[in-house]
Amino acid sequence: MKEEREKMTLRGYYESLPDATCPKTDFINEIASRTGVTSSTVRNWIFYGMKPANENHIGVLVEVTGIPADKLWAED
Repeated sequence: MKEEREKMTLRGYYESLPDATCPKTDFINEIASRTGVTSSTVRNWIFYGMKPANENHIGVLVEVTGIPADKLWAED
């Protein structure tokens, strides 16, 4: 084990670390990627209740979340 550490470089150590997962950020990035909009736009949909003008974008949200379109922005 000591021999392996002696051969390890800082870059090698960094690259051996597992990828971090941030489910909320990953979700926003996936929606942005699949719809071709910015992550800021997706945040507006989520946090400010702005609805996409493009019906295809709503379809992506339904597909990814499993929430029916008429419930995506339903009042609490």
